[in-house]
Amino acid sequence: MQKLIVTADDYGMCEAVDKAIDAGIENGFITTTNVMLNMETLHNAKTLRERYPHISIGVHWNVTTGKPVSKPSDIPSLVDENGVFWSVPVFKKKYSKGLIVPSELERELDAQYEMFEKTCGKADYWNTHENSSLHIKAFKVFEKVAKKHEIKATRNFERVYYDKIGLGFKRELREFLVKYFFMFWFKKIRHSFIMPSARVISFDKLIKTEGHVLLDALKKNGRDYIEVVFHPATVADYCFFGNISTKRVKEYEFVSSKSVYDEYVSNGFEFVNYGDIS
Repeated sequence: MQKLIVTADDYGMCEAVDKAIDAGIENGFITTTNVMLNMETLHNAKTLRERYPHISIGVHWNVTTGKPVSKPSDIPSLVDENGVFWSVPVFKKKYSKGLIVPSELERELDAQYEMFEKTCGKADYWNTHENSSLHIKAFKVFEKVAKKHEIKATRNFERVYYDKIGLGFKRELREFLVKYFFMFWFKKIRHSFIMPSARVISFDKLIKTEGHVLLDALKKNGRDYIEVVFHPATVADYCFFGNISTKRVKEYEFVSSKSVYDEYVSNGFEFVNYGDIS
């Protein structure tokens, strides 16, 4: 059977997200979830391992949404005048200009991980909200902190496509360069972390929860341990959902559907987690 990792990001963001992820786990479709430490329903994560001992639970480091775990005065380069994290484009731009202090980023990551361990125990893997680690200089800090806390696994950004259609020449060229950049980058760090073989990505030409586009792409690729990431929620209205709000409800309906689960199983897929990666 072809082994598939299905991850739900953002546990602890709010009740609508947590309930949606719980439903996907109980359906058997979601096999891993990662926890945000600075959001309103972190308390729900305290019982994750007790309720779902068969899944992987990771730390979802967040330095681009909401307020920090640390005192803003201890990490001034990471926050605005209101003590709120910079958005991810601003964070990356500031990092490129040397305006983010690496030691302050490390301090906040350590504080978040300490909170994670108190809530969930040791992390099975790590990744970051809004892919804030996908900046070469910033990644080194995330990598350093993950190694410090002996987190063995992380997400792989080598790409599997299901909707690479009609992109236009410039976008095709850019994607060609990005694809091979990630192939090179993540092969270099495989000695540091266990990783899935690749991650499914989208250009929003098609929706992965409709029809068989995702299923067909996974079958065509044929590799084991491809990770598919979902951001489900039971409602579309929440301040931190951003431009994926309506997709979240569709993803909730998809991951909690028994007929969807049964279809993947009947097509030869086995649902596994980060602990199963060999």
